[in-house]
Amino acid sequence: MKKYKTLEDAQIELIELLEEEGEFRGTIKELAERLSVKPENIIPLLQLMKSSGDIVYEEIEEELIIKPASYIPVLPPLLNEKQTKEIEEKTQEGFKLIACSYMGGVQSRELRKAVGKRVIIYFRNGSRVEGKLKGFDRFCLRVRNYMGNILVYKHSVSTILYKE
Repeated sequence: MKKYKTLEDAQIELIELLEEEGEFRGTIKELAERLSVKPENIIPLLQLMKSSGDIVYEEIEEELIIKPASYIPVLPPLLNEKQTKEIEEKTQEGFKLIACSYMGGVQSRELRKAVGKRVIIYFRNGSRVEGKLKGFDRFCLRVRNYMGNILVYKHSVSTILYKE
């Protein structure tokens, strides 16, 4: 009997596939075999990933075309020299760069790794906030620090760092 992956594992594997190959073109059955999931789970998986902003896809007759959702920043990053230097120092200290305005692409996998960990979020207006990442969705991050729970809109973020 064939062992199937969980949908979360399939989601991560699809993200990695898209990062490596850029897009997927093929049938539902081909994608199901590639991800080791049941074919009936493919469409719900794709709908979930589309609603979270990870992918865009379309079905043309029997063929699926799946691409990573592209994030095109409307505003250029507004990091000042001090913040740029601080980010470089933090990455040398072992912090991981999750997202910044020039990266684009799929960020959910890195954000999932950072849930429950300390993050430093740099905003486009030059300010920053530190705290524990409690959760996220397509548009927002939920961070907890000494002031309480903070809702951060992703469009206002320039860069996110976290420590493993």
